[in-house]
Formats: sequence, C-alpha cells, structure tokens
Amino acid sequence: MRRLSFVLSLTISTLPILVACAPPLPKDQPEIIATGEQGSDTGSDTGSDTGSDTGSDTGSDTGSEGPDLDIASAEEFQALVENARAELTQTFSFDASQYAELQGEQGTMVYIGSNSLLHSDGTAVEGEVTYELMELYSKGDMLVADMPSTGRLPNGDIAQLISGGEHFVNATQNGEDLVLGLPLFLRAPADNTGGSDDDMTLFRPEQVDPDLATPGEFADGAWVEEEVNGEEFGIDKEGRNGDGTAVSETYWLLSGQFGWTNIDRWYSDPRPKTEIHVDVPEGWDDTNSAVYISYDGEPTALAQFDTYDASTELFSEHYGLIPIGLEVHIIFVTETNGQWTYAISGETIQDEHLTVFDAPENFISTDLDGLSSAINALP
Repeated sequence: MRRLSFVLSLTISTLPILVACAPPLPKDQPEIIATGEQGSDTGSDTGSDTGSDTGSDTGSDTGSEGPDLDIASAEEFQALVENARAELTQTFSFDASQYAELQGEQGTMVYIGSNSLLHSDGTAVEGEVTYELMELYSKGDMLVADMPSTGRLPNGDIAQLISGGEHFVNATQNGEDLVLGLPLFLRAPADNTGGSDDDMTLFRPEQVDPDLATPGEFADGAWVEEEVNGEEFGIDKEGRNGDGTAVSETYWLLSGQFGWTNIDRWYSDPRPKTEIHVDVPEGWDDTNSAVYISYDGEPTALAQFDTYDASTELFSEHYGLIPIGLEVHIIFVTETNGQWTYAISGETIQDEHLTVFDAPENFISTDLDGLSSAINALP
C-alpha cells in the first residue's frame, strides 16, 4: 500500500486530519430475458445459456414490452447517456475562499481546501463556485453513465477491472471549468463494493490528448493506472471523518486534478480465453445502441463491446480475453421514445462465442432507475 507523502501534510493543511481507493459460427439462439424489479409487471423469466451448458436467471420484468420499437438515432441514444450523467450528478455551492466538504449520497467524501481554485490562466478564483460530484458504485450506474470498468494493460490490451468506485469531481464558475491549485482529498467507502481489497489502486481515463482541458474524456473507453507525480492513493482500515467520528475501510486519494478517477484492481482468471461476438437486430449498430457484458459474481465488473464491424454487423470486445466457461449476462441497450430499451441474455462463454438478439418485440422499455435496477439485480 502506498503511504501519504510529505506532499499530503503540506497540501491539505487546511483540512481536518483525514488519515490516522471471419465472424464465429452461429450457435443455438439464447433466450432473451429481463431481470430486475420495478414497475407494475411482476413475474419471472428464465434464460438459458448457449451451447450444452444450461443455467437459469429469475427476476421480474421492468417496464413494458412492445413490438413497435422505433429505431433510435445516434443523437437520441447519446441523449440518454447525457441525461443519465446529469441525473447522477450532485451539485454543491461554496465561496472559493471557503473550505469545501462535499458529502455524496452514497457516502463519498470530498475535501477541498480554501482558496484552492484557479482559472485556466492561473489567476485565483473569487466568489461562489459550483462543485459537481458523481459516485458510481454499481454496474447499473456504470452502464447508464457509459463508464464500464475496463482498463488498458501496459502491452496495449484491454482487460477487465474490478472497481471499488468510480468518481467524477469538478468545479465551475459561470460555465468555466476551474483547475486545482492545491490537491483535493477524496474518501470512498469500501463497504459500497464489498469491503476493502489490498490490490486496489488508482486509475484515470485514457485521454485522447494528454493536454486535454476537458476532465475525463475517454479514448476507447479504457482506464489506465495513474502515474501522475503528486497523486496519492491508499486504504484506511480505521480512519476518521472531518468531525472526528470513526470510519471503517475507506479508500482515499489525494489528487491535483479534477475529472474522473476509478479505484480498481485487475481481474484475473486462469482459464483459456476467447473472443466473443454479439449480433443485434437490423437497424441497430454502435451509433444508436450499445452492448455490455456483466460478470456473474462480480458486483462491479462491467465491460463494453467496444468494436463494431459494419461488414459483419457484429459487436465484439475484440481483444479475446474472455475466459471460456465464464458465466455472464450479455446486455443490449438502445433508446425508444426517450426511454431506455434493453434485453439481457444469460450465457456461459464458449470458444468463439456468439450471442444473438433477434426479437425486438421482447425488448423491455423503462426509465433510468428501471434499467439500473435490472442490471443491479443480476447475479
């Protein structure tokens, strides 16, 4: 575990004591299922895995079914993600001269020292500012915000991560993104993701441009291990809140920049790996829909099928690192009349795996909470 450096004692002197986060051959058509519990419909659905292995998933339908689904435009689908992020964003107002303590609805704590903010030209910020906080601790929230937990290995491959929490912190004034002159301090409750894990460390989004001013813009949806000088990360088994009350098992980070952070460890599975593909109905592609894979038994392991081949009309995760024999749920999402529309299929991964979604009449339409609940109800 990394320890607080001398930088910590200098940069958060104004804070309370916080430390004492081609295409494969088709197989049998899997049954499409809907899971979760929301809305007026209540019942059970059973999904069978592809191939010779069978398994079942039971949950209640969420939202409504219907055969007349309009094919979404790219703009309509993207609006769903933007609206989800807006709904998940919590805002706080402070004077820039004040010490700011932001308490998230799920227990995340962010501490920002007084007079810590700068304009992009380096001048000190004065007057009222708005702080923004997003805290993602579940696969459901990660999916609707389009923030899957996959990372880029040093060799360039994309691999699965197990997350201890994804966070977005920002400060604005009159529409301008502000920058930090002194680091912020963030605490994330480890209990939100099943307790602390000593293998966790700090990741940030891989950026399109290292000098990018916009916080958290992704390149290929990958997280990379943080290597910025001055960044600190650790695990506190018996820490203290700002008011002196005890807290148990929290991840903490000291960061000199706003934007996204992710507390993660690499997923490891010794079984042979394969590349998998997903076929979606005619009219849907990577501009107006998305496909995700949820790892059974891992509450924060969510990957996105990050490539789409227009010639084969197949989604793929393209890197071929999915363990054969792994039990998963494949999730297709799109937009219909301003709502999320989805289908879920329970699978056991086989060599050269293919999942086919070909029954739009069985897709489920719901709101953000309904979809998030359905994803979080998966095993």
